[in-house]
Amino acid sequence: MLAGVEHKSVSPVFVGRRAELDTLRRASAQARAGAPQALLIGGEAGVGKPRLLEEFIAEAAREGDLVALGSCVESGAEGLPFAPFAALLRTLRRLLPEEFAAGAAGQEGELARLLPDLGEAPGGRSGEEGTARLFDLTARLLQHLAAERDIVLVVEDLHWADASTRRLIAYLFRTLRTGRLSVLASYRADDIHRRHPLRPLLAELDRLRTVQRLELPRFNRAEVARQLAGILAAEPDDSLVDDVFTRSEGNAFFVEELTVAARSGCHTGLTDSLRDLLLVRVEALPERSQHLVRLAAEGVISPKTASVHVSHILAKLEVSTRGEAAAVAHRLRLVGGAEGGTGSGRSEGETRGGEGR
Repeated sequence: MLAGVEHKSVSPVFVGRRAELDTLRRASAQARAGAPQALLIGGEAGVGKPRLLEEFIAEAAREGDLVALGSCVESGAEGLPFAPFAALLRTLRRLLPEEFAAGAAGQEGELARLLPDLGEAPGGRSGEEGTARLFDLTARLLQHLAAERDIVLVVEDLHWADASTRRLIAYLFRTLRTGRLSVLASYRADDIHRRHPLRPLLAELDRLRTVQRLELPRFNRAEVARQLAGILAAEPDDSLVDDVFTRSEGNAFFVEELTVAARSGCHTGLTDSLRDLLLVRVEALPERSQHLVRLAAEGVISPKTASVHVSHILAKLEVSTRGEAAAVAHRLRLVGGAEGGTGSGRSEGETRGGEGR
């Protein structure tokens, strides 16, 4: 049974990731035997995390597993408190009404901090004591629901999680000991800079033997060729494979978007979706860094500023943002191509959003 899961991909074929998918399958088999599983799935934006999850979730649903999805929501400096768990519990309550009611009996008020649908949260317990109680009740509820049923919980975009969500994830990963339950959490690895709040959590979870961590690499040339063949429904020319592989550097989302752009005759070589993703990365930098990165990109795509060198620009940046700025400038130049640029006819102020793969 599959609930709340809507992953879409341009590519009709699943490429690569066999080792990672096998790891998820083995974990699922262990969970079905009564040993809860905790897995972290990381990778840069666009590398294909949702597609891997899509493939695994479809298999789990065919096996009869109950699958629920919750996503962290970007909202200012901190995400919305407990956002993915509200979605997960809402799905579990809808699909397992009797079991949920039995597991939450007498604790509805406290669990309402996670799922307001249960009623009004009491004002009695607060602070660390109340949080510890809430976490314990959540773990017990999940173990109750998964006592005789295979359940897969997926938390996406953990890099946007607020502090309360991060703490609850860590608690569950440390304490779940019984039940036919798998908990998967994905995150965007290239967002985890030195001061990112998720970084200490990942280090903590890495020390737990019960937690498996997968880092998705980019595709190699052969995998890009197979992805192109799936999208085009025909074997691609070697020249197209070389061009897309070089410009995408094996990033699955970039491969899809560059192929769509080439097939549609887009004169810039970039789709709006790809341009949006690139701009999101630029806009995540401090204002001074944004300006200099744009100049760096224009050093290739604009003849008027071709004398501007990336190394000279990056030397002026704060040390804390230099690495990210270098990566963004490199991607802008490479994906845009020597003559393509990053424009699509819209001003930068009109473009927001991006692809969270």
